[in-house]
Amino acid sequence: MIYTPALRSFLQPRIDRLGVLEVEPQTMWLAEDAIDGPFRENFDFIEAIAALPVAKLVHSVGAPLGGTRRPNPDQIALIRATADRLDSPWVSEHLSVAGTPHRSAGFLLPPLQTPEGVETAAKNIRIFAEGIGRPVAIETGVSYVGRKPFEMADGEFVAAVAETADCGILLDLHNVYCNERNGRTTLDTYVEALPLDRVWEIHLAGGNEAEGVWLDAHCGQMPPDLAVRARDIIRALPNLGAVNYEIYETFLADMPESTLEAILDELEDLWGEAGRASTASSGEAERRPSPPPDIAERPSPSAWEEGMTQAVWQGTPDCHPFPDDTAAIRLYARLARSFRGSMMLRVLSRSLRYLILREADRGDAILERYFKAVSPKLYAHLEAKAFRDWVTQAGEADPLLEALMDYDIVMVEMLADPRPREVRFPGDPRPVFEALAASQLPKFPEPPAWEIEILPDQGQTSAFRGIDSGS
Repeated sequence: MIYTPALRSFLQPRIDRLGVLEVEPQTMWLAEDAIDGPFRENFDFIEAIAALPVAKLVHSVGAPLGGTRRPNPDQIALIRATADRLDSPWVSEHLSVAGTPHRSAGFLLPPLQTPEGVETAAKNIRIFAEGIGRPVAIETGVSYVGRKPFEMADGEFVAAVAETADCGILLDLHNVYCNERNGRTTLDTYVEALPLDRVWEIHLAGGNEAEGVWLDAHCGQMPPDLAVRARDIIRALPNLGAVNYEIYETFLADMPESTLEAILDELEDLWGEAGRASTASSGEAERRPSPPPDIAERPSPSAWEEGMTQAVWQGTPDCHPFPDDTAAIRLYARLARSFRGSMMLRVLSRSLRYLILREADRGDAILERYFKAVSPKLYAHLEAKAFRDWVTQAGEADPLLEALMDYDIVMVEMLADPRPREVRFPGDPRPVFEALAASQLPKFPEPPAWEIEILPDQGQTSAFRGIDSGS
């Protein structure tokens, strides 16, 4: 299963039933800039994972390889250090687009599936693999937009990238299942186009339907029909090394252990089928590529990324010059903003609760204005700082909100830099914290102002470290 701290209590007594845990290192990083870094990892977290008596895989989630943004050397160095510490036999990353080289979209987007897109991705993969110092597998993505006449078929594009870059494939079956349910391609057509000997890993997950679209929501058990088809596919893979299940932390709090037990039982059952129907020649199965796509007026990878990034970040489909994708672009924009909001809430838990209670029906409108004005930051503490700066520049004159934002952000900063800090409050903060804990709008504290000194835990040292790519 893909590890998250929320799974710890479930997994620890069952660790002997797992063959592998997959770790997403960037979920435990801090960064000074989401694109340029420098980046620092939670060393204690990695050490705790390393101590578990189970094999580990590293699944990068911050350096997608499908676009014109080249892998950052400092990020690669830190991923390599994690892979070395966990003895990961390969490292996987998404065959997706994160935005442009200088701006993030806030959500993983589909790459341009043309010969130029193949070369763009293959170059990134070679750079990434050289820096990582071990084999790389590319994850097959979900796409909510329609395939264009000038694009290669989905499976053929992945096959061309893997063969050009000489890398492995992480076949996310739920992603492809989403594409099928949403009318983009069939699961069978997709898999038939792949070089099956290059499929080293499978991802499985659950999803749900929203506004007529099946979403890759990672929200529970996989659909029963996908489980049946996954069995046949897994049987046909001669070099399969891992099957991993994805569940977002958001859904774990309300998920009974019996559901997780059922998922674990299903994984064990599926793994028992791995490679049973494969033959030595399965990687050379008959694959009949489609005729070359119509290349008239197809965009460049950079033009594709610029348009989609702007459209998703701003929520303005007109920036993406394909009207048939209007509903999909709006969906991506909603998903990106939901993701940004959840990141902000991780840091600004008190601040956002106060803002929503204070503003009543206007809270969502304030966040919407922020999302349109400021491009996505990808890391929770960076998103929180950007929101604080935007609120201040927008003329916010509530000293209690400013104090709560400073307090929330300092609590995160002390994880990486455990030195005493001071936060100024307009009055006694204790009744404020008590009211917020009860989801009640606090009264504005009466003067005098308070200065709170926040001290690190006794003996606390920084659990975060960075790796110099030049060393």
